[in-house]
Amino acid sequence: MTINKLFDFLDDWRNLPAYQLERRADIFFAIYLDKIIEKILGEKIDLIIPEFPVRVGEISERHPELNKSFKIDYLTYSKKENKVYLIELKTDQRSRREKQDWYLKRASEIKVKGLVNGLIKISKATNQKVKYNNLLDKIEKIGWIERDNKTIKNLNIEIEPSIIYIQPLNKENEKSIISFDDIIKALSDSNDLLTKRFIESLEKWKSDTNK
Repeated sequence: MTINKLFDFLDDWRNLPAYQLERRADIFFAIYLDKIIEKILGEKIDLIIPEFPVRVGEISERHPELNKSFKIDYLTYSKKENKVYLIELKTDQRSRREKQDWYLKRASEIKVKGLVNGLIKISKATNQKVKYNNLLDKIEKIGWIERDNKTIKNLNIEIEPSIIYIQPLNKENEKSIISFDDIIKALSDSNDLLTKRFIESLEKWKSDTNK
C-alpha cells in the first residue's frame, strides 16, 4: 500500500542527519488537529491557519519598523469558546529553543489585536499581495477585521492566545504540551487505515534518534 511506503520512508529517514521530519509530517498532524484539540482540550475548532506570520516589529522593542515575520506552525480559533491557540509542532524532543519560546510568549502577549496589526502592516509592505489577501480573507470571515475597498480596519480583538507545543514526550506533565501519547489516545478509536498507520509511526517517533 502506498501510504505504508510513505510512512516507512518517514520512519526511516528521520534517522538521517539532515532530514527534517517536522516539515514532511506536519500535514498529518494538521489533518487531525481539530480532533486532537477537541478530544484533549475539549474545544471545537472553527479555523486552522498554518505557518501564521507574526511581524517581528510588533514584538520587538528594538526594531518596531521591521516588517519581517517569524512563523507559528498553526494558529487555531474556536468561536464558541472565544479561544485562540498558537501551536508549535516538534517531532524532535531536542528541538525546543529559548528564542522561539520567547517569540511565542511575546506573540501571545500582544493578543489577537497585535497579531492582526502586524498582518495588516506586512500586507501593505509585502510583494506577496495575493497570498496575504487570501490570509486576510480568512481573518475577515471570523470577524477580526473589516475591509472596505483598500481600507483594512483592525477590530482589536482582545483574546490572549494560549501556547501549545505538540512534541514526542511530556516528561514534566506540563499543561501546555500535547505529547504523542496524548495524540495516540485521542485517535485510538478510529478504524481509518490512514489514522492507524499514523498512530503506528507516532509510536516510533517518540524515540530519540540521537540515542
